[in-house]
Amino acid sequence: MLIVLQTDFGYKDPYVGVMKGVIKTINPDAEIVDLTHGVTRHNVLEAAFNLLVSAEYFPRGTIFVTVVDPGVGTSRRAVLVRTRNYVLIGPDNGVLSLLALKDGVLQVFDISNTPYRLPRVSSTFHGRDIFAPVAAWVSKGVPLESTGEPVPPETLIKLGVEEPVVNPGQGWFEAVVLSVDVFGNISLYAGENVVESLGIRKNDKLVVEAPGGRIECTMVNTFGEVSIGEGACYINSFGFFEIAVNQGDASRILKTIPLEKVRVHRKT
Repeated sequence: MLIVLQTDFGYKDPYVGVMKGVIKTINPDAEIVDLTHGVTRHNVLEAAFNLLVSAEYFPRGTIFVTVVDPGVGTSRRAVLVRTRNYVLIGPDNGVLSLLALKDGVLQVFDISNTPYRLPRVSSTFHGRDIFAPVAAWVSKGVPLESTGEPVPPETLIKLGVEEPVVNPGQGWFEAVVLSVDVFGNISLYAGENVVESLGIRKNDKLVVEAPGGRIECTMVNTFGEVSIGEGACYINSFGFFEIAVNQGDASRILKTIPLEKVRVHRKT
């Protein structure tokens, strides 16, 4: 069974390698894929977004382990969530919620005191001591019901991501920033339906306004359709409205942060 890892641990320290060592010790046949270990430190929303847009490209039954856990060692729960197609393991801080709600939650287990944890549990490395061993044992076929105490699905911590606000009369919409990728491209929590509701079409000139800056862009299919240094807006490969600067960095211009509201309107 496939185990997919995502963390904010980076690539300098041994943390990710140690988690893989734990998994392989328990299940030498486990197949492990790294989704990313470059999540911005402590950025729960970014990791939740990564899960949301990536899961459908993995086989049914995949075990996703996400460790972006600024509350490690506190009273926050460690959880295993069974959805219609996947098993999600990680801290109960909202990081699993976007995918869980999209795919449909079937069961939630509190694995904070799981019998499958390592004999000694550190207060600061639950990725090694709880999440990795539980994932490994699940990949070996242990019943999910044996991993922890069942808890009501509605108690799963959810991220409060605001829905986009659309004003057709004035020709604008507002949406929150979901993520900023390594190229400085900004994904908003708005999809093609929002663009269509405003009648925005290819080659329309748009203005994007954030508290920290302003960009003019052209609605295109891809950033290469504008000149180098010019703004481009498009529906990205995951179906979200994205703002970019061709071979530039839109995030440096807009100075946005996750969950910050951005307004998009036609240029007048």
